[in-house]
Amino acid sequence: MENRNNTGLVIGLILMTVIAAVFGYLYYQERGITTKQEGDLEARVTELANTEIKLDSIARQLDAKILEVQGLGGDVAELQKAKADLEKDRSSLRRGNASMSKKVKEYEDFLTKKDTEIAQLREENQQLISQNETLVQEKTELLTSKQAVSDSLTGVISKNTELESKVTMAAALRARSVKVYAISSKGKVREGENVKAKRVDKVRVDFILEKNPLTLTDDKTVYLRIIDPSGATIADGATGSGEFDFNGQKQGYTISKDITYTNNNQDVSIMYDRATPFTSGKYTIALYSEGFEIGEGSFSVK
Repeated sequence: MENRNNTGLVIGLILMTVIAAVFGYLYYQERGITTKQEGDLEARVTELANTEIKLDSIARQLDAKILEVQGLGGDVAELQKAKADLEKDRSSLRRGNASMSKKVKEYEDFLTKKDTEIAQLREENQQLISQNETLVQEKTELLTSKQAVSDSLTGVISKNTELESKVTMAAALRARSVKVYAISSKGKVREGENVKAKRVDKVRVDFILEKNPLTLTDDKTVYLRIIDPSGATIADGATGSGEFDFNGQKQGYTISKDITYTNNNQDVSIMYDRATPFTSGKYTIALYSEGFEIGEGSFSVK
């Protein structure tokens, strides 16, 4: 009885040992599979993270290059397309697609190519800037030269104008020995100082046109102004009064006379017949021709 019990115990111990060994094998086998899976998952997560970092860096480089090329005036269509493709690949990566190593390499090669193109574009722009600076300098020099010529020409024109003005003034008529006579209704002539009003029916102005070799011997018009004691010009359209140009303005005159200038100290006489009596006071006589005042005189009425 005792021997049976011992045999059963031994058999039980053997079975337990075998079962323990089987479970041990199965445990360690299952533990190994779980560790491998964890390793694969960690490697995949690391790959995704690294790829995301690379794509983000490439995206920022593309943005920078787009801005630079736009600033240089280049074509950014290819860069913009690459940026759009990159965004699609990033979306694909986030959905779990880890096979991006080839795409990352293509983007890196694309950036390298664009670096070369941008460097060439920079050089071309620098050449254009240099050429533009040269053109600006040449234009400035030309404008400076042109301004100098213009200033010189202006100076010459100014001197010519001044010279012409001086010549014109030198060529102006000159009336000397201006004398004024009062003529009565009976034809009696008196020197025009303190003439009684009732004895003044007409006024005659005599003068000599001086000889001047600079003055052209042609027809001239001499304008006579009689200025009354109040400072007004005596004028009456019925007796031949009108206006002439003097110093850029219209000036009234009492009477005018056309003469042929002979350039030999010729005598000239102008007669004025007034329809109304002269009031008492001093009268001024002013003579003009060709835009200049050429002589003056006076008479008085009491």
